[in-house]
Amino acid sequence: MLALHSALRRRGIAAMEGDLPGSVCVEYAGRRVMVRYVDRRWWRPMPGEPDVTVPVARSGDEDVLARDLVAELLGRL
Repeated sequence: MLALHSALRRRGIAAMEGDLPGSVCVEYAGRRVMVRYVDRRWWRPMPGEPDVTVPVARSGDEDVLARDLVAELLGRL
């Protein structure tokens, strides 16, 4: 989790711990994204299906995950 916090901070986005154990939340301009670290992978809720989670990155890919999260938050998808 520290690696993701650090990667986000390097990109100018402050991360905070989420409500669930192992989760990280980032917010910017009213947008909010939460990911959770479980079983050596990062997961997030599927859009439109909050009870379904999908893997978005593996352990060690926090820098790539941070880049993708920041692009989503800033609307650069």
